[in-house]
Amino acid sequence: MITDSRLGPTAADYQAAFNLERMQLYPVVSEFEDGLGYAVDRERLEGAARVLACPLKAHPPNWQHGRVLYAAARKYLAHTTEAVSFLDIGTAKGFSALCMAWAIHDADVRGTVVTVDVIDPHGRIFRNSVADLGGLKTLYELLSDWPESTHIEAHKCPGILWLEKHPERIHFAFVDGKHTGSVVWHEGLLLAEHQQPGDVAIFDDVDRSDVWDAVQRLKAYKAQRITILPHRAYAVAVRV
Repeated sequence: MITDSRLGPTAADYQAAFNLERMQLYPVVSEFEDGLGYAVDRERLEGAARVLACPLKAHPPNWQHGRVLYAAARKYLAHTTEAVSFLDIGTAKGFSALCMAWAIHDADVRGTVVTVDVIDPHGRIFRNSVADLGGLKTLYELLSDWPESTHIEAHKCPGILWLEKHPERIHFAFVDGKHTGSVVWHEGLLLAEHQQPGDVAIFDDVDRSDVWDAVQRLKAYKAQRITILPHRAYAVAVRV
């Protein structure tokens, strides 16, 4: 384990960032959960966030998208008994995919979360996680502590390419890949072709004006923006 700060982040560094963030309150997200009638257990969420959503970066870590994803997915799954296919664009450490896998598991519905990223899920690379301090891990090794991760299927592939090559229906999606309006616009157009009325797409980074403009121009969706911080906002979009 790294203990010398000159060599890189320490366990204490990650723990301090985690402790500081978990003290923050997000009433907008709580209101969103209350409106849908579903909320992920805090202990469960934070246990995963500490490993999968607590990097050391310029901005403090934030894992509120996990709450949004879980609540929205549970609401969606409450109205279906068929097998579902979820898509996560932008795997990172698998936190978003895991939150969606929790929703599938808790709803007792058959389903898979396909998650795609330009980073190889089978590579043992630095992922900016406290888990790195015990040795570099593949994505599957990083997720192995959560049995619901068996719902997750990870691929090294850009979101646009995946959508172009796979015609299957996508019931629910999280778009958090390349954070530019042009890419999100292209992903949204392709995603709309894979979804039916009532299906859901959640877009990250709509605090960026170009990304929010792109989402608003997707006429196939009716979008609601959820702003929780000046630099953090999501759009919950329903296929019309």
